[in-house]
Amino acid sequence: MINYYFDNANELKPYTHQLDANDDTFPPDNALRIAPEFKEGFYPCENNGKWTLVEDHRDKIIYNIKTKEPVKVDYLGKIKKGFTLLEPFEFCKWEQNKWILDELQRNDYIIKQNLSNITMLVSEANNEIEILKDKLELDIATDADKKLLKKWKLYRIQLKSIDANQPNIVLPIKP
Repeated sequence: MINYYFDNANELKPYTHQLDANDDTFPPDNALRIAPEFKEGFYPCENNGKWTLVEDHRDKIIYNIKTKEPVKVDYLGKIKKGFTLLEPFEFCKWEQNKWILDELQRNDYIIKQNLSNITMLVSEANNEIEILKDKLELDIATDADKKLLKKWKLYRIQLKSIDANQPNIVLPIKP
């Protein structure tokens, strides 16, 4: 005979190990004489003198549905409320038991990127214009420099005219 032991200090009483038993004795309080069943994704636990299969997600990664923070599962049983096995993606929010695209979040990100990009391009245009103005003031500007100065000024005006609060913008072509 074999005693199949379970951890009676744990609320789910999971199976722990097995040992040979004496034929003429009763199993201890934390053992059954019936072999537990093992099934993928479940773990045997004692319940009222019988083995029951409990969900086993240990070592899987779950995600907080509010913060999207990943957490490694270290317990037996169902996934805790407020968590999911579904991996979040960029610009998503939890809705109706799934991750969905949060267009407002995505658009806010794109708008911030647009503003940053335009600021960088205006700064670049300002630098080019200053150098060309210096050439003009020092009387060393060529006709090509004068034409280029006008193009950079027009480019800067076009950049400043863009409504960067829209997610889909078209940038002018750099001179």
